Order: sequence, then structure tokens, then C-alpha cells
Amino acid sequence: MKEPKISVIVPVYNVEEYLPQCLDSILNQTFSNIEIICVNDGSTDGSRKILEDYKQKDSRIKIVDKKNGGLSSARNAGMKVAKGEFYSFIDSDDWIDYTMLEKLYNNITAYNSDISICAVHQYDETKQQIDDSNPYYTLGYFNSTFDNRAFSYKDTKPFLMDVCVMAWNKLYRRSLIDEYKAVFPDGLIFEDGPFFFTIFFKTQRVSIVRDFLYYYRINRKNSIIQKAGKKFLNVIDVAEIMLSKIKDLEDFEDIKYTFFRKKVEDFIYRFEHLNPKYKASFVKKLKHESSLINEKLFPPSMVKGKFRYNYFLFNNLKTGNTLFYELQKFKLKSMYKLMEILYKEDGVYYLKYKTHVIKIKKNPKFFDIYYDNDKIYVRILKKIKFDFIFKFSDLEKFNEDD
Repeated sequence: MKEPKISVIVPVYNVEEYLPQCLDSILNQTFSNIEIICVNDGSTDGSRKILEDYKQKDSRIKIVDKKNGGLSSARNAGMKVAKGEFYSFIDSDDWIDYTMLEKLYNNITAYNSDISICAVHQYDETKQQIDDSNPYYTLGYFNSTFDNRAFSYKDTKPFLMDVCVMAWNKLYRRSLIDEYKAVFPDGLIFEDGPFFFTIFFKTQRVSIVRDFLYYYRINRKNSIIQKAGKKFLNVIDVAEIMLSKIKDLEDFEDIKYTFFRKKVEDFIYRFEHLNPKYKASFVKKLKHESSLINEKLFPPSMVKGKFRYNYFLFNNLKTGNTLFYELQKFKLKSMYKLMEILYKEDGVYYLKYKTHVIKIKKNPKFFDIYYDNDKIYVRILKKIKFDFIFKFSDLEKFNEDD
């Protein structure tokens, strides 16, 4: 029996509700020369029974049983027994287009690439709808010059830290993974970045497929991300691992501030969604374990000049001044919303709170807000004028959370 061309590695942990859809989408692929390695990571629901039933129907399914150790350890366990020339990682609560493996395989072989990347649909479990607004998942940062060719990380430097690092929308050449001993960091969540950059920085040949071939389920009940527990502190550990991988690059000085910007955005996002009882621990860990506070490595004058608002928020967060941090956050979000108002429609204000929008006719005699020469002005009774001096370009960089 010939070896499979592609090893599809599927970590499984308590996903009985979603597992059949995932497995069906893999078994019905137009590219059939595959093995499907399902790593049962100590499931306590009916997932193991579902795997056994599917294995009886299709011999391409292989089951690896292990004690619960998390997503990283499950993927690593799958790689240890995989036999394919290429690897694909599919999360068991997601599903894929029936042409995904064929299109990625054709792409990776056509350009002799080591990694082939496709676009991703985000499927919101709560809203029951697809969201394609995030360029991180849609390959929106890659312009047309990246089509129909192979490229390296150097070509992506302007948006390097906005390249999607997720393990599952890619096909990987196994020899590259073996050569650089790439593994997922055991015991950590947010594990995809260290694995991806281990190989992304080493290859000269990456290519993309514009088609939306992967369906990523978000807002799933009982997921680690939804629980926002103590594991969220791993975002700091993962940043340290990723920094260690870019420090030795010859163009580190060109990259490091982009890295700072992206990781600060990650820290802020995770901190705000974190269970309140762990926020003090987050701040403590940030102060004592994060290299982002290293002023020799990231001089404040440079960081402040490049990412002014992110710097202010991060500076208040790392000093433990969470009250002032929240005030700054509120101020910036308010100003961002104000910019939205100014660009909506002449003659009216739009006041928005979550899904509720109130439309109010402007009355400049008593109160007016206007935008001029890259600044926001507020005028009350035509006598008092406040100059907020908020640049729209800077506010646009701010990673707001609705």
C-alpha cells in the first residue's frame, strides 16, 4: 500500500456536536490520497465513539488516544505518527471546503512551495453567519503581486505581523518541518505563532490560494477562548517565544517595531477579554516577564513616535495603573466613534451604542463637532472651542473592540 500524500491531523477534545461535520468535510475531499489522524486528547463526551464509527466506514481514519494535554500536544502527537509528504491541520470544531486539499496541493506543487495558504471564512456560531471583514483571515494584506508565484517573509515585511499564523489554513511540506524540528509549544494556548514563524522565516518559497477554503468557527460555547481564563496569560509567553525567533534575523531592526505593535494589540485585546479575577496576575506577569518593556530593545521614543496610542495604553497597563488605562481606552474609543460620526452624513450626528443607533439633527448654534486639517474640534454656543488634536490616521491604527 502506497504512503498517503497528505497527512490531515485533527485534534479532538469534547466536540461531539461539531465532529461529524468536520470529518465529513475531510472524507469528501476531491483529493483522496490522504490519511486522517484523529488525536483523541482525553475526550470525556461522545467524541471517541464518533471517531470509532467513522473509522469503521473509512480506513483512511486513524485514531491516536492520549491523556488530555491540550491542542499543542495533540498536534505534536499527530505529527509523530504521520506518514504523508505534506501536513494539514484541521481543528475538529471547524470544517473545510471539499476542494481545499486539492487546491492547496496543486498550488504548493505548481510553485514548489514549502507552505501554501488559503483564505478563511469566519463562521460566527452565535449569529449563525459568515464574517469576511478581517483581512487577517481573508489574505487581504497580500496584494496582487503575491499571486501566481512563490515568495519569502522578506516580501511581507510591511505587514509581517499581520500574516495569518493559524495552523489550519495551510498545507506544509513535511521536510521543512522535520529539518527545523518545528513543534507546537506544549501546554500553551495561542500556540500557532511559534510553530508558523519557525518555518516561515526559514523558507524562500510560500504561496497563496485566494479561494475561501477553510471555515473557522468563532464564539463557540465552552471553547478556551470563550472562557477567557488564566490560560489567556499565555499570550505573554508566546510573545517571548516569537521574539526569540526574530531576534536572530538580519533585518530584526526593520521588524521589531511592527512586532511590538502587533503584540501590544494582542496583549490589550486579551487583557480586556480576560476574566477580571486574573487581571492583576496578567499585569504582574507583564511587568516581570515581557521583553516588550525592555527600553533598550524597544526605546520609548521610537515606539511612541510610531504607535502613539498603543504606547500610551501599554505604558499604563504595564505599570499596573489599570484605572488610568481604562480611562485612556474610553477616551480613544470615544474619539474613534466620533470619527465614524463625522464621516457618516452631513447635517446629522449618529450616536451608536452596540447595535443601537440614534440619529440627531445637527444644531451648530448650540453644539457642533467638525473635522478640519486632521483635527477634531468641538464648539459649544460658538464661544468655546476645544482642540482634541486626534489624527484620524492614528486613530485608524487603534485596535478597537466592539
